[in-house]
Amino acid sequence: MTDGLWDGILALRAALSHTVAPVRFACLSMNGKVTLNQPLEAGEVVCIGLDNANHCPPAGQAYIQRINSVHFEVRQPGNFDYPSLLSLKPYLPYLFLPQAANAHGRACTVAHFAQSLDGKIATDSGHSKWIGNDENLVHAHRMRALCDAVLIGGGTLAFDRPQLTVRHVSGTHPVRVVVGHPDADYDSLRRACDQPIFVYGSAANDVVEAPVEYTQLPAMPKGRVCSLQVLQALYQRGIRSVYLEGGPTTTSRFLEDGAVDILQLHISPMLFGSGLSAVRLAPIGKVDEAIAFQSFTFEPIGDTMMFVGIPENATQSAPTPTAAAIQKK
Repeated sequence: MTDGLWDGILALRAALSHTVAPVRFACLSMNGKVTLNQPLEAGEVVCIGLDNANHCPPAGQAYIQRINSVHFEVRQPGNFDYPSLLSLKPYLPYLFLPQAANAHGRACTVAHFAQSLDGKIATDSGHSKWIGNDENLVHAHRMRALCDAVLIGGGTLAFDRPQLTVRHVSGTHPVRVVVGHPDADYDSLRRACDQPIFVYGSAANDVVEAPVEYTQLPAMPKGRVCSLQVLQALYQRGIRSVYLEGGPTTTSRFLEDGAVDILQLHISPMLFGSGLSAVRLAPIGKVDEAIAFQSFTFEPIGDTMMFVGIPENATQSAPTPTAAAIQKK
């Protein structure tokens, strides 16, 4: 994807985030110019149809039609080069997360991880570089730029010492969110950028060093917190979209709570035979008890493939907290 086209995606995200009027189609030019519900001048322009009506662009103009929440199809290449259109359409679904969040009253979540063919995200020793490829790394940073916040668990914070910034593409660094303990070591996040660090957990703690902001939520069994309440608390801060980067415990809990709206599963062509599982859910006795997907697609990521789907158990509305959250700053 060219820099101009990526800048156009960011501009289209901003335009959709700030409009309340219905949008039937959007136009995007190679130089990054964007319009909603009105055509752009002739040139390297792609029209993106966003509703079920068939908008008919000029014969020389590219056209991508929205099929469902995760699936867009190239209907007409126009004078756009086809590889650019293919690189564009995987990112279109995430431009509508703010609108979905407003409808649900909670932030929307996109979960992402890379795994082997047999469902492993690391060896028994915890080694995971590199299950994904270079293209998947760039994709992850694009997703960070498209989301308001990136979220991890306390285990990932301690083991990976991540920065959670946008470094490989242009865009704004996301807010960093950790579901964990208030007295964890947040130094890697502090040094990475000036974006806020929001921490959610069930522990009581009055001493949190700036710029970390800690919110105590009602405790569930084993000291965990409700994922949907985390998303509701983030929504109240103005955060509409969250990119969930694990680890496996946090991702699994969000899946169990119905708090994952879209799952991105990068599949690498390798077999571990042992190692750490990507998802750890409660045992089931029947196949129909599994988490299924109401719609899904497969997208190429370099020489590998990424599954993108909407879990059937995704909960649209956030729960009412059983107790008032206590915020520490």
